[in-house]
Amino acid sequence: MIKTAHDGEQICVVLGAMKITEEEAQEIRLIRNKLLICADAGYEIAMEHNLVPALTIGDFDSFSHPEPDVKGLVQRHPVEKDDTDSMLAAKEGLARGYRKFCFYGALGGRLDHTFANIVTLRYLLDYDARGWIISDENVVTMIRDEKLTLEKSERYPHLSVFSFEGEAKGVTVQGGKYSPVSHSLYNWFPLGVSNSIEGETATICVEDGTLLIILAK
Repeated sequence: MIKTAHDGEQICVVLGAMKITEEEAQEIRLIRNKLLICADAGYEIAMEHNLVPALTIGDFDSFSHPEPDVKGLVQRHPVEKDDTDSMLAAKEGLARGYRKFCFYGALGGRLDHTFANIVTLRYLLDYDARGWIISDENVVTMIRDEKLTLEKSERYPHLSVFSFEGEAKGVTVQGGKYSPVSHSLYNWFPLGVSNSIEGETATICVEDGTLLIILAK
């Protein structure tokens, strides 16, 4: 479990349609004060692991059965829409006052869907919210004009930091194997790939810009 993502605050958990492990399902169960929203066929994943959503939201075009029997609160949307199902879930969480989000079942499969989920992290920043995309293989988050402290994890030993929008100025990685001092990163060059946390924690800071942060297995 990524403790940084589960520190006792109210958390909106969005469950996507990709398979999750039982370990991931147990992480979801252990999150207190959560709002669990299933994004479309994420409902089927929830049923596989006996997770009970507060709401299922989406266009219901990704279910294995053409006429899914979805129990509980449902919010249906047309297939032809601007928002992805995960974005709809994020917007619902924001409307309910949540400012911390954990996305499971949101990495892998179609690359365009994975990238859309990553872009959703950027959307959340505009609402003073932070999202974490969590899988058995990776953890993804994003920060803007701020710092973030991460604990060392044997599960995710690799740390990469990328500029997401043009130039990111004043980037430092205190506690990393490679610790640049007030360096600039650019979204057209992957300079920040394959770092690691050397001590108990690492603090990533960007003075001006947006950073995409990835922890990898």
